[in-house]
Amino acid sequence: MKNWKAMASSLVLAGALAAPGMTLAFGGDNHHGGPHHFKGHFFEQMAEELDLTEGQKAQLKANREANREARKAQREQMRALHEQLREAIDSGADQATLDKLGAELGKLQVAKMQEMQQHRKEFEALLTPDQKAKLEQLKAEREERWKERRQKRAERRQEEQKP
Repeated sequence: MKNWKAMASSLVLAGALAAPGMTLAFGGDNHHGGPHHFKGHFFEQMAEELDLTEGQKAQLKANREANREARKAQREQMRALHEQLREAIDSGADQATLDKLGAELGKLQVAKMQEMQQHRKEFEALLTPDQKAKLEQLKAEREERWKERRQKRAERRQEEQKP
């Protein structure tokens, strides 16, 4: 049973180390090039797809600007915790210390997910019924594309494993 707990803790820790890097890759404020440059294009594409009015675009931009400093502070806090966790691992810290740092990082990730959900609700509240229907259609199409990609990856893995 003790080995199981150690393995579970290690998995939680690995997830805590990997997930923020992935979420940060999609949450940056850099609209001037670099890895987060596509965010601006996504917003423009979504605005076009949903045929947002200038007023809706202005409100969404104002919402993003209002939350910019909070997102920046949250990213800095997550980076600091990541660094503490890496240093603790490198220095051979005990499991209790690693668990504590992992739990703190996990709480920040949950808070970020909750904020993202809140922002999604605010976004959807600005939409007309027709725009909401179009958004649901786009979500369904995106989900279908992801399913197809997952299926293709699974098929490739099966082919690679054949002798």
